[in-house]
Amino acid sequence: MAKKNVEYKARVLFFHGYTQSASTFYAKTSALRKKLASFKLKAVYLNAPLQLTPAQFPTQDSLSKFGAASNGKDENLVNYRAWWLKNPDNSYEIESAIETVRKYMKERLVLNEESGEYEKAEDGDEGLPVKGIIGFSQGACFGGALVHKFEELFGNSLDFAVLYSGFKIDTKLMPHYEKFYSGDDGASTKARLLHVVGELDTVVGEDRAYTLYESSKKNSELLKHPGGHFVPNSKLLVDQVVNWIHREEEQREGEKKDDSVDDIMAMMDKVGV
Repeated sequence: MAKKNVEYKARVLFFHGYTQSASTFYAKTSALRKKLASFKLKAVYLNAPLQLTPAQFPTQDSLSKFGAASNGKDENLVNYRAWWLKNPDNSYEIESAIETVRKYMKERLVLNEESGEYEKAEDGDEGLPVKGIIGFSQGACFGGALVHKFEELFGNSLDFAVLYSGFKIDTKLMPHYEKFYSGDDGASTKARLLHVVGELDTVVGEDRAYTLYESSKKNSELLKHPGGHFVPNSKLLVDQVVNWIHREEEQREGEKKDDSVDDIMAMMDKVGV
């Protein structure tokens, strides 16, 4: 049977976790990606800018906890990536990560996983607006930092973000990144957020897991699952997440229609109709 072509209406950017890659995250989110496609939302997986070496990981168990175990492959052939690396004082810089997204949004350039070089994205979706972000772990932290200023940074308004096992940048240690958060618990942030937290997540930890939610709680919802540090692939959790996205999109469409009617009525009043 021939594969059915999907007529997508928008794109969703996927940001993988620390030690993962675009291809790793693609494999681990298959159910979520297929469900999004049923609502005509196209998943776009971006590679983080930094490539890591096996020497930077103490044990295979550590990789497993981050969701990046090599599954028996030669570690030298596995692509480990990160959006940023910590300095000795635990601070870090996110500018190269932002530039990676900017290159895709402005120039249609993506990082090739093998060569590490930027190349033109040849997927034919340049006419589709970017409506959302889905991030995991470090990718969720990064995505959470982009949401409030997404339009300012990339010239594209954002509707939603789903953040799995996310956390907020430590702005006490790095106060210059406070500008990426609304400062009013998300009340002025246009995009809506869904925070998905694993109750057994020992990598991020319970206290840290809620820092991102607390910074945006007036514009966020919280979804807990009984697992650990991973993106749940069960039908129940996938349906809950994608149905939330669908409700948000429908609500926005309804608001746009109401605004259009109001504009028409205002014009009619001006001309005395």
